[in-house]
Amino acid sequence: MLSRLASRAALQCQPLMNRTLIVSVQKASSAPAAEPAKQAIPNSADLEDPIDKAPRIPALLQEGPERDLVNFPRPVQREEPAPTRLAFVPEEYFDFFYKKTGVTGPYMFGIGVWTWLLSKEIYVLEHNFYNFLSMFMIVSIIHQKAGPKIAAWADKEIEQWSKENKEAEDVEKLSIKESIEDISDYTQKLEVYKDIIEARREAASAAQEALYREWQVTAYNEAKKRLDYQVDLANVERRISQKNMSAWITTNVLKSITPAQEAEALKKCISDLKSLSASA
Repeated sequence: MLSRLASRAALQCQPLMNRTLIVSVQKASSAPAAEPAKQAIPNSADLEDPIDKAPRIPALLQEGPERDLVNFPRPVQREEPAPTRLAFVPEEYFDFFYKKTGVTGPYMFGIGVWTWLLSKEIYVLEHNFYNFLSMFMIVSIIHQKAGPKIAAWADKEIEQWSKENKEAEDVEKLSIKESIEDISDYTQKLEVYKDIIEARREAASAAQEALYREWQVTAYNEAKKRLDYQVDLANVERRISQKNMSAWITTNVLKSITPAQEAEALKKCISDLKSLSASA
């Protein structure tokens, strides 16, 4: 009964949301105590079963990796207390004496030790001893009368708490699984978005390349126009200078011809024409 009450008190001291397991009541574990799980945004790499993060109370003895768990398993604490006699004497005490002294051996040994303690005044019966006897009788009566009822009530409460805790864990596991699925979908969408962004980047690069080439063509055409203008301008200037030069030369030549030279040249031309007409 007392173990059930201790178990219930320990379970009620733990908050439901943290889902901390009282492992020491059910089973002694040798695993080192893990740090409590920190609340953080779940991701696909760090999400684990919350039960795996539950703290464990380490065993008193350290175990090496070479321990044989098949032939020497870890000790498991009992759910029910060991059988006793007289409400506090373990049954193993009587079994130890039965093999050596028989049925009356443990009783005679206990009475002998008690008598020796009293006779040597190692233990003195003062008034506190009788208070202990009174309290022991009261506790024994309460244990015999109300113990089974209290134990049944404690077991029922523990079972109800365990059921509620299990339901809460199942709900949270389902929520975590849904979160994992959402994160997986989001990750896939991110991959698609990466492809879209890459395609947009390539399209922008192609548009920039086309615009750059268009600007190159425009710059080429403008430069060609300016060069053609300079060529045409040089040609016009050269024609004008040639025309002016020929006009100046002609004018100066005409000015240098005298009337006698002109008459002589005219006569020569007439004679040449006559000779040509005669030969024809």
